[in-house]
Amino acid sequence: MRRTKHEESKVCSLKVGIVLNHSQRLTTAAVETIIRHIERLGSSAELLKLDNLLSELDVVLSFGGDGTVLGTARYVGEIPIFGINTGHLGFLTGIEYNLPKVIEAIALILNNQFTIDKRNRLEAQVYRKEKNVAYCTALNDIVVKGAIAKLVRLKTYIGGDYVGNFPADGIIISTATGSTGYSISAGGAIIPPDLEINVITPICSHLLNVRSMIASDNKEIKIVVESYQKELLLSADGQVDIELETNDCIVINKAPMVTNLIRLNNETFYQLLSRKMKWDKDEKERSNLTLAYSTTNDYQKN
Repeated sequence: MRRTKHEESKVCSLKVGIVLNHSQRLTTAAVETIIRHIERLGSSAELLKLDNLLSELDVVLSFGGDGTVLGTARYVGEIPIFGINTGHLGFLTGIEYNLPKVIEAIALILNNQFTIDKRNRLEAQVYRKEKNVAYCTALNDIVVKGAIAKLVRLKTYIGGDYVGNFPADGIIISTATGSTGYSISAGGAIIPPDLEINVITPICSHLLNVRSMIASDNKEIKIVVESYQKELLLSADGQVDIELETNDCIVINKAPMVTNLIRLNNETFYQLLSRKMKWDKDEKERSNLTLAYSTTNDYQKN
């Protein structure tokens, strides 16, 4: 989360892309109001469909939860993204959805009054019989897991060193950004996103002495599939699935590209964490949050 001031001076016109999660609480009238506001300020707006070719854009507004931001990031590359949370926790979003506040935020963005958090990504390459058969990137995590709750055995190497052969339901390789996603549910540590490290967390290991591990994101992580039952998948941010076979080798490194997230305030990571988790609230409010999170634990659905 390296924060840098946006270097461009104020501009007359920006091309703004808008990504909508249609399952969330955003009315057609609200979207039309937002588009008219952008046009009134001298810029243009375009509703994006993530399965179409990408237009040339200056900034993208993502309306949804963390899953919507993850999908947007995969689609737009390094174009700056501002997330407006209409979902649940929304760690990757910039503000909670409130139409007047969104209007104010857009005015600041169109006048380049923002900072950019550069978030590192992972890249994963799958080798089968020494041939590269698949490639993907992820902002949150790379997960190797069976399609059903069956034991898999995964030989794991960090920085060229053999760490172990873990019998488990699978394994999560998470960026610091993704440490508040699937990784935390599997017992991984919460990591501030400005630390350039990855979290390696076996899922429900059958060895009681196995714990989540932390490694520099400059160290290559290699996972070799020794055995599994039924279907085994590699999943990138819960949005791209690659079928795996016995003896496949997955090589994970820091990706050459980053995801640029727009920030409008100076809230620190720990302030955000306390606010989102409601750790500073009373017991009843924390219980309500726990219930909401447990029923929507697959954060990619936001």
